[in-house]
Amino acid sequence: MAKTSSFGYQNADASTQTVALKSLHLTSNYALTAEDANNAVLSNRTAPIDAEELVTFRTRNIASVNTDLNIQNPSKVKSGIQYQVQLEDTLVTTDTDDASFRVDEPVVALLTIRHPRSGNITEAHIGEIFVRLISSLMKEDGSWRFADLMRGAERPIAD
Repeated sequence: MAKTSSFGYQNADASTQTVALKSLHLTSNYALTAEDANNAVLSNRTAPIDAEELVTFRTRNIASVNTDLNIQNPSKVKSGIQYQVQLEDTLVTTDTDDASFRVDEPVVALLTIRHPRSGNITEAHIGEIFVRLISSLMKEDGSWRFADLMRGAERPIAD
């Protein structure tokens, strides 16, 4: 008998909205500025030195995956892995009427994924979860939920 793995949700209709990904060219446009066994920090060489962009990749082993889910049939595999991608960018605001005006503001985004070190979990499963995560941030009209989140409003008010 062959084993199959799938998620239990049913709300998986394809959206008419799309997200245009960017080709960052991490190996040719970024300089490796720090690296150890669990981290790699890349600095964008196309960004000015006074308006940096950093991309950090991190991994670490974890004893278990903490979750609020009520897992009914837990795996024997308890140990896990956590990996994270962090993007740090500098938003630069200038004024065309005042050449001396400039404000730099940091904007940081993190994506953290944790799961048991189980052979049942594949790259495709993680990709599916990532797509659902991004989908939770986009309204059906294609706009983002960030305007609400920036004001501390967590509950969605429109599909």
